[in-house]
Amino acid sequence: MKKIGLIRMLMILAYMMISSTAFSKGVTERFERFLTEPASYVCYRTTGKINIDGELNETDWENAISTEPFVDISGAGFAKPKYSTRAKMLWDDNYLFVAAVLEDDNIVAKLSKRDTIIYYDNDFEVFIDPDGDGHNYFEIENNARGVIFDLMLDKPYRNGGNFMIQWDCPGLRLAVHNNGTINNQEDKDKSWVVEMAIPREAITLNFNNPLNAGKCWRVNFSRVQWLKKGGPEENWVWTPTGRVDMHMPDRWGYLYFSDKSVAQKGDKIVYPYNRNVYKLLWAMFYAQQQYHSKSGRYYRSEKEFIFSDIDRSLLPKGSKIIVEATNSSYLLSISSEGKLYTLSDEGKFNYKDDIRRIVKNWVWTGLDAKKSIGQWKEWFDLLKECGISAVLFEGYGEDIYKLCKESGLEAHHWKWTMNRKDLLESHSNWYAVNRLGESCFDKPAYVNYYRFLCPNQSGLATFLANDYVKEAKRPYVDGLHLDYVRMPDVILPVGLWDNYKIEQTYELPEYDYCYCDVCRSKFKNQTGIDPLMIKYPMENQSWINFRLNSITNIVDSISNAVKTEGKFISAAVFPGPSMAKKMVRQDWGNWSLDAYFPMIYNKFYLEGVDWIGESVRESVTTLNGKASIYAGLMFSDIKDDFEKALDLAFDNGADGVSFFGGPDKEYLYRLKNYLEEKGYKK
Repeated sequence: MKKIGLIRMLMILAYMMISSTAFSKGVTERFERFLTEPASYVCYRTTGKINIDGELNETDWENAISTEPFVDISGAGFAKPKYSTRAKMLWDDNYLFVAAVLEDDNIVAKLSKRDTIIYYDNDFEVFIDPDGDGHNYFEIENNARGVIFDLMLDKPYRNGGNFMIQWDCPGLRLAVHNNGTINNQEDKDKSWVVEMAIPREAITLNFNNPLNAGKCWRVNFSRVQWLKKGGPEENWVWTPTGRVDMHMPDRWGYLYFSDKSVAQKGDKIVYPYNRNVYKLLWAMFYAQQQYHSKSGRYYRSEKEFIFSDIDRSLLPKGSKIIVEATNSSYLLSISSEGKLYTLSDEGKFNYKDDIRRIVKNWVWTGLDAKKSIGQWKEWFDLLKECGISAVLFEGYGEDIYKLCKESGLEAHHWKWTMNRKDLLESHSNWYAVNRLGESCFDKPAYVNYYRFLCPNQSGLATFLANDYVKEAKRPYVDGLHLDYVRMPDVILPVGLWDNYKIEQTYELPEYDYCYCDVCRSKFKNQTGIDPLMIKYPMENQSWINFRLNSITNIVDSISNAVKTEGKFISAAVFPGPSMAKKMVRQDWGNWSLDAYFPMIYNKFYLEGVDWIGESVRESVTTLNGKASIYAGLMFSDIKDDFEKALDLAFDNGADGVSFFGGPDKEYLYRLKNYLEEKGYKK
C-alpha cells in the first residue's frame, strides 16, 4: 500500500472534522434556512363591492393591512430588494382578492400573449395551496400589461411534479394600473399596481368549499425583476423559501380567513396545526433527501436521524416519531396531542385525528350451527372485553345478531357479491367468460365454487342492489359487507401457485375475464375494437379500465341503494389498490364505500410480516381520509408476530384491524393488553 502524503492526509482529516461537525448538529440546525417561520396574514371580509381596475381606491382596500416589504427569496443574509413590493388581501363568499403595489422607476413589459413564460418579463406571481398538503396547487403570473400565465401543478418540481398550462383560472378577473409609462426609458415611473379576484370555484378541486372563515391556506407571492438586460433576474418574495425555488409549498405563508370585516379587524391568526411538529417533520424530509442523494438510500429508523436536544424540544410531551422507508420511498409520521402528522417522500403533507388513539377492531366469522346460545354469548362478551368492536357474519341469524348487539358489538352481514353459485339455475347467461370463450357457468376457474358474474349483464346491477337492500332491512343488521367484488383472479397470489400447479408470470387466457358477447359488444361500441382482437390485452389500458369501471359501477349501484337505508357499507378487498387492479380487476381506491378491509394475508404472497405495514400505507395514502381502512389479517399468518403485526397496521394509519381465522382466547387477551399498553381507545 502506498503512503498517503501529509497534505492529502491533512485534507482528509479536515474533511472528516467538517463532516462530523455538520452531522453533530440536529436536523433543524442543519436545515435551518428552510425552516424559518413563514409569514402570516389575517384576511378580512369586504364590506362593499370591489371593482377590479387596478386603482385600489375602495375603502376596503384602504383599510386592508399591507404585508411587510418583499425580501430576497433566499432569506437572511441576502441583499435588500432595490424596489419595494407589498401585497394586500380581502375575501368574500365568492372571491379571494389580491392586490400588490410594485415600485419601479422604469416599467417594462414586452410579452402580450397569454400563457407565454411571463417571468421573462418583470412580473408578479401568486401561489395558492388551499388545503396546505403541498400538492395540487395553483400559480397565477402577470406582467405590467396584465398578460396572464396561469397553471396548476400536481406536486412540486423537486418531487417530479407536472405542470398543466392548459388550466386557465376560470372566472379570474385581473387588472393592472401603471403609475408611469410602459417601455419608455426616457421618463421616470413610480409603480405598477396589480388587482385580481380569484373565484372560489376555480381552485376548489376536491376541497369542500375552501374559502370559509376559520380556514388557513398556504400562499406566497413572488416578484421577478430584471435589473439589467440579460440577467440575472432578481426574485423578491413575501416569505422566503431559503433558495431560488418558489415551488416549496411548505415554505409559503399562512393565510387565515377571518369572519370579521376589514373595517373591524382585530383577529389573530389561528394556525391549523402545531408548527413545531410541522417544522421537525420537514427537517426530517430535507434530511432524507440529502441522505438519499449521497447514499442512494433513506433513513429507516428514528435513531438514524440523530436528533439533538433542540430537535426534541420541539415536540410536545408524549409525541411519537414513526419512520417507514424502503430504498425508493418513505413516510414520516409524528403522533402528537391527538393528531397524526404524515409527510411522504413526494412532499405530501397530511394531518388528522390520531387514528392510533381511537381504533375499531373486527372479526370475520361464519354462523357455526354447533355453537350454543350460551357459547355465542360467552364469545361475544370476550370479544367486547378484549377490544373487538364489530363482527362480520357470513350469513344471517336473527337471534345471534341480537345477542351480538346485546353484548355491545356491531353486527354486520357479510355476503358474496360477484361470485354467486346460487344463480346458476335462474340466470345462466349472467356468468363471466374468459379469453378462450369458457364460461364460469360450466367451467369455473381454479375451484368449483368460482362462479363469477359478468358485471355488464342487463339487470344485474339492479338485482344485486335489491339483494343487499333486502339484507339491510333485516333486524339487528348494522351494515353490509361485500366480498368477492371483483373478477376471477387473473393472477393468483404467488403462495398459491403450487396448489394449482401453475406459474402465472403473465396473464393466461383461461383466467382472463370477461369476454362475453355483452362486454365485447359494449367495448367495441365505445372504442371500435373487439377485445378478442387485442394482441396484448394485459397492456391495453382502455380494455383494463373498461373492466375496472364495470365492477365500480356495480359497487356504486349497491352502495347507493344500501345508503338510502341508512346502513354502513364496507368491502373485503385485495391488499393495496395497485395489486387489486392488476390481480382481480378491482379498482377499490375509487369506490364510494364507508370502509375497506384489504385482506393482507402476507403468507399468501410469500411476504414477511413487514409487508403488512407497506400495504396499509398504500391503502391509507390512496384513500386520503375518504373512508376507513381496517387491515384484514390472517391470524395464522401473524401468530408468531402478533404485536408487531398490530404495530405495522396501526403505525401506518389503519383505523383498526380485522381478524380471519381467530384469534383464540389467549391472543384476544394479548390484544387487550396491547391496546391498553398503547393507550388506544376502543
